[in-house]
Amino acid sequence: MRMRFVAVIAALLLAACAAIRAQKGQPVRADGSEFTNLQVLPSNISHDELIATMRGFARALGTRCDHCHVENPPGSKERFAFASDKKPEKNIARTMLRMTRTINNQYLKRVDEKGQKVACITCHLGHPEPPPPPPPPPQSEGAAPPKS
Repeated sequence: MRMRFVAVIAALLLAACAAIRAQKGQPVRADGSEFTNLQVLPSNISHDELIATMRGFARALGTRCDHCHVENPPGSKERFAFASDKKPEKNIARTMLRMTRTINNQYLKRVDEKGQKVACITCHLGHPEPPPPPPPPPQSEGAAPPKS
């Protein structure tokens, strides 16, 4: 019985060593090398960070991946052609990201000591296009118009 136990442990140890050796033989892949055509997001963004960022965009705009990304033909390995720039919404998103960075880094930094920042949700409020502002309150008769 003891001999079987030792044999099983030895076999597991050999299998683990073989697995480690095989893993070490795999080529090292840089973290960001799987993504192409990143123009605004950092090129070394991790997969998890990219997915979290995209999900944040989707929540802020009330959309899904197909809002900015082109779908591949049925039967393709990937559902979307993420690197494609065929949809104008993708370039609009890039422009909006640059705009929010500028607002946060050049303007809010100067006036907001709390460090608050604008993000997609600030204006979009869960809609693909920001909703229109509310109408001005009705003027009562005889009241002077508001001063600018």
